[in-house]
Amino acid sequence: MNIKALRLFRQIVIQGSLASAARELHISQPAASRLITQLEAEIHITLFHRSRRRLLLTDDGERFFREAEHIVAGLDEIPKITSNIRDRREQQFRVLAAARVGQGIVSPALVRMRRLHPEMQIHVDLYSRRQLEKRLGVGIYDLGVISLPVAHSLLKIEAVPLVKVRAEAIMSADHPLAAKAYVTAEDLANQPMLGLVPGQVWRDHVDNFLKAGGVDVDHIVQSSSSLLTCQMARDGAGIAVLDRLCAPSIDMAGAVMRPLYPERWLSFGYVYGERTGLSSTSKEFVDCMRDAIESIRAQSPVDSEAIIPLHTSAE
Repeated sequence: MNIKALRLFRQIVIQGSLASAARELHISQPAASRLITQLEAEIHITLFHRSRRRLLLTDDGERFFREAEHIVAGLDEIPKITSNIRDRREQQFRVLAAARVGQGIVSPALVRMRRLHPEMQIHVDLYSRRQLEKRLGVGIYDLGVISLPVAHSLLKIEAVPLVKVRAEAIMSADHPLAAKAYVTAEDLANQPMLGLVPGQVWRDHVDNFLKAGGVDVDHIVQSSSSLLTCQMARDGAGIAVLDRLCAPSIDMAGAVMRPLYPERWLSFGYVYGERTGLSSTSKEFVDCMRDAIESIRAQSPVDSEAIIPLHTSAE
């Protein structure tokens, strides 16, 4: 398959036009048009509706982009791979993490790592869960931090549980449900819910909790960002169901958290390539994350009850 044509297709979608994509890849517009025509013939899919003014993705084209984008994007990692192999840099450490735990766990753990290794170059990439899942198979990284289980990967990976967190309803402090010790599915029946888009692990937990309680709720806001829903709940737009590892990422002044009843829990863990194994640096970072988790738990008895470590040391 023509890799250049795939890159061009991706750039057209990202840039919004054939002309912009052609400039980005330093090819002429007629040549770009021919590449797309050749790609469509090769894969037997019409990717674009053509008009005089612009190209518009077909339904098949949109699906092809969603399914293939991470593979094409992974090709851009090849120069980094070859550079690392040539240079054999041992003083670099790269972490991929879900955005929701970036400030809660990863940031304080990295501060601890910097104290241990001030000379080390550290690279941190934060993604949504969906983005992170795709990159676990194609990216260059030493360790990934993500909610478990991991749905899929293009390469074999090991996933080790790190911590489990209790699901809690987040709302403004003046919300009527803030007076309750816990929140049931029935309590949420007539509330404006703020949640993640369908198909994400945390959203599935929330939907299952509501269905088990006999409640069918439409989320008035659906976002790929748990941090956004958390902030909107704090500001009084509705109720979000999240956890105390997400809460440090925003200013929680004016917000309260109430556990769900019956309790629901979600696990987070670290992942690494099965072939490469867990490096000594990665083991140190895992220990730093455990220290960060214990620091959060030490803040209050409630934090200690809602955040439970699952292992005592790195594998």
